[in-house]
Amino acid sequence: MKKALEQAGKNARIRDSKIEEIIGEAEVGLSAEQQKMLLQILHKTTGDDYFIAKKRKKNDGVKFVQIITENLNYLCEVGYLTSAEKAFLLDISRYLEIKSNVIIEKAEVEYEEIKVNAATPTYLAKALGKSRAPLSVIMNDLLKKGILGVAEAGITTEEGRNCTSRTWFVNPNILCCGPKDNIDRATQQIFRRSLKNFTVGDTKKKHNLPIYLF
Repeated sequence: MKKALEQAGKNARIRDSKIEEIIGEAEVGLSAEQQKMLLQILHKTTGDDYFIAKKRKKNDGVKFVQIITENLNYLCEVGYLTSAEKAFLLDISRYLEIKSNVIIEKAEVEYEEIKVNAATPTYLAKALGKSRAPLSVIMNDLLKKGILGVAEAGITTEEGRNCTSRTWFVNPNILCCGPKDNIDRATQQIFRRSLKNFTVGDTKKKHNLPIYLF
């Protein structure tokens, strides 16, 4: 009896493995309707519920910030950014919230359901080991240049962050944390006119970025 149960369990595992293999092979070649029909057949045959899903890759979930290199190259070439401003942007790339590009505090323990506070200049100065006064000068200069932005009172991001005039954002056309085709609407609203027909220094020549994501 014991051997029979062990063999039955082994057969079930082999069957499940073969079914999953079939689903994996069929996922690419079958239409949505054909996939649905296949799942119904499997359910009627085995009594179990199956679904078709993409296999998770080893590097899925790795956090990253994308530099829009053509735009950054252009700003560097025309002399729009100082060395201190470029260094600051690299520093704060670690503090961007996905999709919204809000500059946030670093969470000691990260939970998706907990909203981390938006970072203030005082917090950033301490976190980056900088003096508060020169850091504020850099941030305000980048604000005037359209690289940084602040929220208007009452703005709420799509993920539910309530923003105030103390909530700082980074222009996704320079640094983008998250999918480039799914930038938060609140963030788009803040930067909708930024870095368009801008001038450099005392010159009157108008400049535009090579690429605009929105």
